[in-house]
Amino acid sequence: MPAPSDHLWFRTHPVSHENIVWHWERATPDEIAQGMRWYADAHHVATAIANGDAHLGAGMLAIYSPQQGWIGNVHNAARVLREGKGIGGPGSGMFATTGQKRAADRLLAGERYDDILNGPKIRDFAHLIEFGGDQDPDDPRVVIDRHALSVAHGRALTSEEYDSAPVNGFRRKDGSISRRQYEHVVSLYRRAAEMISDVSGDQVSAHQVQAVTWLVRQRLNQQAENQRGPNRLDKGRNRARANSEQAWQAFRTNHFPELATCPGTGYQTAA
Repeated sequence: MPAPSDHLWFRTHPVSHENIVWHWERATPDEIAQGMRWYADAHHVATAIANGDAHLGAGMLAIYSPQQGWIGNVHNAARVLREGKGIGGPGSGMFATTGQKRAADRLLAGERYDDILNGPKIRDFAHLIEFGGDQDPDDPRVVIDRHALSVAHGRALTSEEYDSAPVNGFRRKDGSISRRQYEHVVSLYRRAAEMISDVSGDQVSAHQVQAVTWLVRQRLNQQAENQRGPNRLDKGRNRARANSEQAWQAFRTNHFPELATCPGTGYQTAA
């Protein structure tokens, strides 16, 4: 059987642990501090918006995460949990699909997110948020989204490049999730974490390396955007981020005033 690295996508877009370490070495002290606790902070958010149920909160955040910025994701999940019903589809007033609405209703009805979520990225996202990190240190999880794959590749991937990457996985008939190519990239983060831990003398987990370098990648993306000048799409995204932050802060102030800590993204939204 060919190695995952032999896949045409990886031959065209080579990935390496050296690229991950390169990003880590460019992290600011604040990015390292924030990234090291990112999933622990996200666990706190998930627990708060789900009234103490970390599994429910993490699963809802995962369901509403695709094609959504982090703060908008938090707002949408919190709104669904507060209203007690899935939201999505045409006329819902939320950037979410009918499929996400159905998945949210299943989760609210008591199903486990493991039986609802189909891709390795979204399942690992839920897992790391539920437990604030790895439940089992011998089974480290890493969320390979576009920014994480860009870090491993060494430059920002376009949406088209990421969409063609063989990391989506699928649910097999027996209920298991295919992860072979996905795990190829995860293994690079594990190797980078080992190297960083050896150099620093402190134990750093693969998901912490992913979170720190994710923050770095988004900062670098914004710097590149500022240097070339934002285009229409950039301006639209910046406006959406600002609107999401304002909406979440208003919702949080009204319903979760005690929830002061929410992990960031490393991307400074234009107010």
